[in-house]
Amino acid sequence: MKDEVKIILATSWKPNIEEFLLSLGISIGGFGDQLFSSVYDAFFESSINVKEEYDLFYSVEYRCLSDYIKIRYGESLNDEELGAERIFLVTWLPQVVDDAYDENKLEIVMNVLEKLNEVTNEN
Repeated sequence: MKDEVKIILATSWKPNIEEFLLSLGISIGGFGDQLFSSVYDAFFESSINVKEEYDLFYSVEYRCLSDYIKIRYGESLNDEELGAERIFLVTWLPQVVDDAYDENKLEIVMNVLEKLNEVTNEN
């Protein structure tokens, strides 16, 4: 059975919860930390690190990473996404970023992750 992929995060930024929260303007230990730590967990801890998964278990079975992702998860990635150091397939979303809910913060979080990735690529 295929996991339903909600979001694909292709990033060269190494996930770091403190940097993630501070980039969102959230103080460690506060209420925002409680809400957005679950976002970090969904995006980077509970998600499927598909590049690592492919390298460890499936690189012999599938010709290339893009074939594996297409066949296993039904998703297509462009060359830029495939070239990222990490590719996370997010299979669940906390309510605070779930677009099924009004006033969700998904766009804000995605913008912050894009900026974190840009800073990493510049360095």
